[in-house]
Amino acid sequence: MKQFFYSSCILLIFLLAGNSHAHFTGKGHVHTLSDTKQVFLNPDCRSTETCDLKRFTLTTSVYEVWFSDDPKYPTYGNGVIMEYATDSVDALEKYAIVQFKKGCVFYSSKNREGKINRSMGDTVPSFGEDIPFCFPEWVIDSHDTDPAYNSDPEYGRFYLLRWNKPGSYDDRTERYYGAEKPKIPVVYMADYPAGAFVTGTGVKNVALEFNTCIYKASDVPAETRRDNIAFAKPITCFEWQNVYVYDFITGRFQTDLAYVTRWAELTMLVNAYLLVIFVTLFIALAVVIFSHLGKFLDQKIAAEQ
Repeated sequence: MKQFFYSSCILLIFLLAGNSHAHFTGKGHVHTLSDTKQVFLNPDCRSTETCDLKRFTLTTSVYEVWFSDDPKYPTYGNGVIMEYATDSVDALEKYAIVQFKKGCVFYSSKNREGKINRSMGDTVPSFGEDIPFCFPEWVIDSHDTDPAYNSDPEYGRFYLLRWNKPGSYDDRTERYYGAEKPKIPVVYMADYPAGAFVTGTGVKNVALEFNTCIYKASDVPAETRRDNIAFAKPITCFEWQNVYVYDFITGRFQTDLAYVTRWAELTMLVNAYLLVIFVTLFIALAVVIFSHLGKFLDQKIAAEQ
């Protein structure tokens, strides 16, 4: 739950920009470059026995964030609003959204000899643990062991669904489904994954693919593993990407997956990152053990004297 409210603070700046192309804040502004909407109207509902699901929509926004109004190094990213509508409020809990992801967040820099160096540094909460933000294979995108998107171990699967005035996603007027039920059976959630940006020493890159699906809630297990991506057949899915990989030759971010570093190389970076963590922990443990051993020997010598 704490992770959710931390994310909400980060999302505030993006959601406020949803109704305008440039929303200015005290520390900078957000510029929405484009919005793309994918809509599923459930035309074959009889075959899936889901005719109370009237609509599933994914709206993808491409944005730039200019912190401190600095025009030199904006943060680039894509985000989505995932929304569904049913024929009654009671039917909302008959459906659940599950999102799958693949890809990595990594850092790159160019040395004086022109060599490009890449490294891992970010972690992400996944199924109850913090792990390197790199998934060479498809996994379920969930913080806890419930695969339903934005579920919470304390509040459950549906509490954090949001609703608002028709057509609005403004967080100043939104309500949580678990705190107050909507009068109109439409709920939504948002996802704004990591952004990409240039710093004075290097670049943060993102190369992430997503597949956002809606299921019958009864088909989504209450608990599973992150790699159990075939637990049930979805009603439908929408694909989207958040890809910004820096090209040091052109000095621009590339948004084509074909430009992404081979997954095998990024997997090696993850292994190297984990090795560094292991070695660091091993050294720290050794220091603690030898420190206690030294104190024990000193006490033993003092006792013998």
